[in-house]
Amino acid sequence: MSQQIAKLMLFTLSACPMGRSIHTVLGEVLTVKKGIAYEIVSIDADHETTNRYRIKANPTTLFLAEDGQELYRFEGFKETTEFLRMFEQIEEGALRSTEIREENRESKEVYTIYLYDREQMVPVGLETINLRSVKAPRITAIQQLLRAQRDGLENPFPENTSLEKVSFQNQSGVITLRIDTKVSPKQAKRMQALLARTLAIYGVNCSLKIKS
Repeated sequence: MSQQIAKLMLFTLSACPMGRSIHTVLGEVLTVKKGIAYEIVSIDADHETTNRYRIKANPTTLFLAEDGQELYRFEGFKETTEFLRMFEQIEEGALRSTEIREENRESKEVYTIYLYDREQMVPVGLETINLRSVKAPRITAIQQLLRAQRDGLENPFPENTSLEKVSFQNQSGVITLRIDTKVSPKQAKRMQALLARTLAIYGVNCSLKIKS
């Protein structure tokens, strides 16, 4: 039985480059598919909605009927033409969500970040509770580093630092941070060094960009 798509929901981490790309693609799709509602849900901010829809991967796009029933979901990236073809297949009844998904559960995750002991970078182990089933270790490690505080150790990232964007290509990464206060070249160099050391655990060579 065919059913019309009434709404799209994109679940993505706020700094995820693939999520931004999917958002652009869906914008192009919606210029063709008129009258479709669209909502973006930040996985790292809206745990309740993420868990209610049992989202397991970043990014995930849901196709919903008028009554809120899930018709289909797609995890990952597709180009505009592929999404339009998917629309047709869903509304023809050729694609349907049939998988039974377990409820999302909290989990404890452990990360190692680096802070300064005078001029020496030292490892610091941090435990965090993941309130959703979606795991994003590199992004989470960066977020943990930005707010980490330990007595006797220095964290050169200002308190108002936020993760604006990440871009990973093979083993290279560009980390864009938003900082509303002035950062000296020396401080920026120290921040870059901590980021590089922290992400080296994941085999990533990174560079730092700062927006104010």
